[in-house]
Amino acid sequence: MKKITLSVIKADVGSIGGHTKPSEKMLAIVRERVKDAVSRQLLFDGYVSHTGDDIALTMTHGRGNDAPEIHQFAWETFLLATKEAQKSGMYGAGQDLLVDAPAGNIRGAGPAVAEITFTRDPQSKDRPAEAFLVFFADKCGPGAYNYPLYSVFCDPMHDGGLLLNAKMRKGFTLTIIDMDSKDNDRIISLDVPERIWDAAVLLQNPDRFAIEAVHSRFASHEQIASVSATRLHNIAGKYTGKDDPVAILRTQGMFPAPEEIVEPFMLGHFVTGDARGSHVMPIMPVAINTAVAGPYCLPLVSALGFSMDANGIFSTEYVDFFGNVAWDATRLKIQQKAEEWRKQGFIGPTMASHAELSYTGIVDALAELEKEFVTRGGKMSTAYPSPSVA
Repeated sequence: MKKITLSVIKADVGSIGGHTKPSEKMLAIVRERVKDAVSRQLLFDGYVSHTGDDIALTMTHGRGNDAPEIHQFAWETFLLATKEAQKSGMYGAGQDLLVDAPAGNIRGAGPAVAEITFTRDPQSKDRPAEAFLVFFADKCGPGAYNYPLYSVFCDPMHDGGLLLNAKMRKGFTLTIIDMDSKDNDRIISLDVPERIWDAAVLLQNPDRFAIEAVHSRFASHEQIASVSATRLHNIAGKYTGKDDPVAILRTQGMFPAPEEIVEPFMLGHFVTGDARGSHVMPIMPVAINTAVAGPYCLPLVSALGFSMDANGIFSTEYVDFFGNVAWDATRLKIQQKAEEWRKQGFIGPTMASHAELSYTGIVDALAELEKEFVTRGGKMSTAYPSPSVA
């Protein structure tokens, strides 16, 4: 029996030819750092990957959530990758490192962070094995997982386990965060299925509300899911790129199966993202280590499946869920969906809301145009206020 923390930390610190992918030199530096951290027993294990231009660290250790040593290790690792990006003339070097030096904990400093601490017990009758999925998204906001998580934990039309698994029928607790709150975290906990409609009211707006955690209501109320849910523009005070969230979901046994967790991504649900974070576009499931190279800079998500032994060591292989040919038809459908949707250009709901765009140059343009508005009869008008952030 061993307490294990699973930490996933991801950041964009530079890429080739625009927002495409980190260089192999950058990735080699990060992998060497992780290998060294394992050898000196800071980490039990670690895996390095990228999705689009974001480098991700998937790590196990015994130091608990928000451990200063782990967060500082990740921060210093991203700084070294940034130096290589700067040296090589990469675009956006250090983009997601939004403060000078975080005080141990890098939540709110730019990188996406998701963590779960649990007891790994091979003798447990409920969870003798530990299987989990990690999702890495690029070019989208932190509410990107709202639709999939609602489908998995609230809707038996998507998740048959809600009907068939007696332990899952006990329900779940969703922790939802108000991402518009800048000074202190505002969260609400809703038990489902009893309050699925209340959850739906909030999750309808993925630019403001996001599922941050999911706990089982069976037995010891184990945490099942953790999602990074921070807004970069709330940290920086300006548009600096999309938030590109990560998510951890523990699977099997008394939790949903991997097949149930990935099924909602067949839809290609719409999220705020795209090039410049400017449009609402369907998110496309892609293989791990995929570069951004398509038209419109579609929002991307990749998913890896891991197992671990009793000491927190990953299995020697992983499963690249969206890298399978089974997703080729979904990708084609989503590309066609995006092409039709984007034909509408900047008009109406195809473009991000003014609440999202208010951190971009459009707010300055609107402010200048405001000066030219008049009411009929020649008086100055204030009928079109500049957008503000709620």
